[in-house]
This record gives sequence, structure tokens and C-alpha cells, in this order.
Amino acid sequence: MQLEEYEPGTPLPFDGTDNFRELGGYPVRDGRRVRRGIFWRAGAPAKLVSEHDRQLFDSLGIRTIFDFRSAAEREYLPDPAFPGVTLYEISAILDENGVEVNFDPRELAAQGRDAARRYLEEGIPQIYRRLPFDNPAYRKLFAFLLAEEVPVLFHCTAGKDRTGMAAALILLALGADRETIRQDYLLTNRWRAATIRAAQAAQPERADDLALLMGVREKDLDTALDAITRAYPDLRDYFAAELGLDAAALQTLRSIYLE
Repeated sequence: MQLEEYEPGTPLPFDGTDNFRELGGYPVRDGRRVRRGIFWRAGAPAKLVSEHDRQLFDSLGIRTIFDFRSAAEREYLPDPAFPGVTLYEISAILDENGVEVNFDPRELAAQGRDAARRYLEEGIPQIYRRLPFDNPAYRKLFAFLLAEEVPVLFHCTAGKDRTGMAAALILLALGADRETIRQDYLLTNRWRAATIRAAQAAQPERADDLALLMGVREKDLDTALDAITRAYPDLRDYFAAELGLDAAALQTLRSIYLE
């Protein structure tokens, strides 16, 4: 398989998942591009069980998987064993007391329309304001990138929020502009469209809020990115304080993962 044949952000043709794609090929400000075949983002890979899917997964040479879900989500839909791949289970959403948050879109949708709308208006923005800060999952991910424990797959349940934020931070660290980061983030709505339509068909009276719960909103990404720039007007300070990346480490990442 030649990854260069795929436009940046195009999902691979897995049978068991619909949003498995890489960050390779995206441009950064200095004119270089993110190396292909290094950074893979997805929803939970539990259904990658067919011979075709296993062969396709094996062809990627993935060495490390980061599972950003809560323990409850992992118990409900555990990752399969991938021979030769190291799995790290570390929740990317913790509440103010350090307790893991269950962020499975199915659980949120099951709460009912009123509860879901409150969560859309209050809960999700609060989570996005917290995601980029004091996050051990993202700090550990970047430590592994510096150690070149790649190719890496990082995922959550739907591959959109915790995964989308991780992808945004990687692109930001590599020097991508905000429009490129936004483009990658919003592609989830395109590649999960069939999943969203199926949920809406089952509950047509809730079509609007289900689309929002099972997809992504540009304003949530902006909430996170704006929170970063307010707290750290110089992004170099953000990467040093929150992700353990000083100027030399950022330069190392770019020298390794850009071409």
C-alpha cells in the first residue's frame, strides 16, 4: 500500500471502523510536510477482526497504541491484541478530582434529549477547556514521540474528541497553522457521516443533537486552542510547561517528523 496515494486526512479502507486516518502529508508553516505513516488516529479498533483488516493493520507497522478512554469504556469495548504492539491505557479526560470521565458518545446519547443538550452547552465546552492542560495522557504521548516509539496509533471511543485534541496538539507542535488543524479535526464529521445517519434513523426526533454528540463542532476545538493562547501567549511556553517539550525538544520533533 502506497500511503502517498491517499490525500491527507483520508481514512484507510478498514471494514471494522470508519475514521482510521493519519496526520501524514499535512503542510506546516515552513513549507515542509508531516511524514507519512507515523501518526495514526482512530476510534476504538475493537472491530478490526477480519482477515482484511488485520492484514491492513499489520502493514502499517504500528509499534505503540495509546488508548485514551476511561476504564469503563475499555471494559465495554476492549482493544484486541495486536502482536508486537505495545498498548498504553491512559485516560485523557479527568475531572477536577482526577477521576476518569466516561466520554462514550453512546452513553451521552442515551441520557435523553434534555440531558444531551445540557451536556452540549455546558459539559463539552468545559471538557475542551481542560483537555490541553495538566493532561498526563498527552504528556506521555509526546514523550514517546521524542523517543521515536513510532508508528503510533492513538484512539478513544469514537476517535473525535480526545483523539482530535491529541492530533491538534501534534500538528501544533510540528508547526501547522490553525486552518490545517481545524481541517483535520472537522474531517471526522465527513468520515463518520454514515454512523451519524444510522443513529439519527433510529431516533429521528433527535437528529440535531445526535449529529452534534456523535460528530465534532468547530467551536469546541476553538475553545481548546483559545484557552491555550490565553494561558500561554507564547506557544513555546505552553509546550514546555504542559507537555514537557522545551525549544530543543520541539526542534527535535520537527527534525524527525517533517520532510
